[in-house]
Amino acid sequence: MINKKSSEAAANTSTHSSKDLITVALALAAVTAFLHLYIGILVYGIPLGIPLILIALVYLGGIALIAKNIRRELWLKTGICWIIIVIVLWAASAAVNAPNTNIPLAYASKAVEFILLGILLRLRRASRP
Repeated sequence: MINKKSSEAAANTSTHSSKDLITVALALAAVTAFLHLYIGILVYGIPLGIPLILIALVYLGGIALIAKNIRRELWLKTGICWIIIVIVLWAASAAVNAPNTNIPLAYASKAVEFILLGILLRLRRASRP
């Protein structure tokens, strides 16, 4: 009886913790989406900022799908790959001295993405049986 209660309590805590991590992940995704929009529209302008605007739209779409719990596990896994791709593309752009890749907002965006990546990896590990 005691083991059943403690395992139920542990499962309940794990579920609550996962929900909290998902909430934090959605907030961080919103922050990075905002940063990409800001940099894309105000720093680069149109048409040069269109790739950053599209990146922001992907983040916003992911937020909506995860928040609505539409294939949440799939989108959380896909988000890991997406963040890695975005970071690698930024690093490649910075390596060739592309304009505005070394501004503080770009570094802030990457910092948020690295934290988001860590949270998504933690969520994935927690969801494994």
